[in-house]
Amino acid sequence: MKSEQYQGKVKQYDADKGYGFIASPEGEVFFHISDFPAAEGEPKRNERVKFMVVDNGGKFKAVRIERVEDQSAKAKKSKVATHNQSITSSLLSNFRK
Repeated sequence: MKSEQYQGKVKQYDADKGYGFIASPEGEVFFHISDFPAAEGEPKRNERVKFMVVDNGGKFKAVRIERVEDQSAKAKKSKVATHNQSITSSLLSNFRK
């Protein structure tokens, strides 16, 4: 792997051990929670990320991990459904007053 930015999805994360793996087209890459942006909470399975890779004793490790907004059709549909549900709830709460 070269010194460039890669993209992938969180394949698994073990909160007790503080590490997990990212699946990318180039293969699975190890990551430690300390390299994940903590302000946005713990990593979730299938969460899209971009990252840099460093050599970690002959194996690859993801560093400078950033979350990427999911632009897939499924994610967009889910966002629209959530938005519509919040509008409906707001309208119904106004109607009940």
